[in-house]
Amino acid sequence: MDLVSKIIGTASKQPEKKPTVAVESIADGALDTLSSVIRVMGDESFPLEKDLDPAVFPAMCTEFARHVENGAAVPSFDIPQSVDGAREWSRVRRFFADRRHAEKSFVTERLQDYRSIVDDLVSGLREIGQRDESTENSVRESLKAIEEAVERGRLREIKKALSKTVRKVNETFTEQKRDYEKQLKELNDRMSNMRQDLVAAREEMKRDSLTDAYNRGAFDAAIAQSLNMHFILQQPVTLVMVDLDNFKTVNDTFGHATGDEVLRAVGDCLARSFIRKSDFVARYGGDEFAVILSDTSARHADRLIERFLEYASDIRVPSVPDEALVSCSAGYTEIASSDTVEALIKRADQALYEAKAAGRDRAAFIAA
Repeated sequence: MDLVSKIIGTASKQPEKKPTVAVESIADGALDTLSSVIRVMGDESFPLEKDLDPAVFPAMCTEFARHVENGAAVPSFDIPQSVDGAREWSRVRRFFADRRHAEKSFVTERLQDYRSIVDDLVSGLREIGQRDESTENSVRESLKAIEEAVERGRLREIKKALSKTVRKVNETFTEQKRDYEKQLKELNDRMSNMRQDLVAAREEMKRDSLTDAYNRGAFDAAIAQSLNMHFILQQPVTLVMVDLDNFKTVNDTFGHATGDEVLRAVGDCLARSFIRKSDFVARYGGDEFAVILSDTSARHADRLIERFLEYASDIRVPSVPDEALVSCSAGYTEIASSDTVEALIKRADQALYEAKAAGRDRAAFIAA
């Protein structure tokens, strides 16, 4: 060993650098994030006019998400399975950009339609005001002519002025009525078309595309309505929050496609467990669901929740070994007259936390 080696040591003894692990970790996180963004884009997409089948676009997003994750094929765009792990990044970017441009155009056009309707309404009201003022002036002139004829005391002039006034007033109001009806018909036609668009969009956005449960927006509206009905009728209402135990492990171990299968299975299980027409099942977000049980006290809800947990324990997904399947935990509470939406959800969430802290795969109740 030469003198230099003795002083600074050999190259083999230098500390090993491990940038590859950090880079791979960052890359994996970026791919997972990007695939999640694409899936959310599909789940929460606007119903565009070109989407003849509302299920097609979310399915495309799922294909692209899998392509991002592992280079899977994208049949909708004739992208084959990658043999070396390469991705068609330019196609992914174009797919995402095209959809965002289309949705931006959709929103912009709808906003312009609404603004146009408001402008037409204001313009119509202004015209009505101007026409009413014109009508009033015309009637006043006719009445003034009658007064002058009366002052002169000439019966023939009075009769002529009255006849002219009556005819002019009738003509004015007939024309005014015809204009009003025309404007109202045009406005009603436009509002009817917009109303049909809104109803179609509301029906489309009401359901979660993956589980077919109601979505978060529908839940927010339903829970507010439940509070109002409780305030008026004092009927009991129970809110149940359901969360999948260890769901992240399934996603990380078996992939998002398998995770989606599990979420669909839990959604089906909830639909089979809460079967009354008034029972409201929604996907609250991620792997959490919410159930609103109208006209049901917590005491009676207890049995229904236990039945769901029993059904959930029998869920089987072919791509997941039995020992790795997730279980469900539930937290529930009954509406109180003093509740706000925020307070009610917070209490149900706290009950859910207690169920998980107690060992999962169970239900917990917190009273108001």
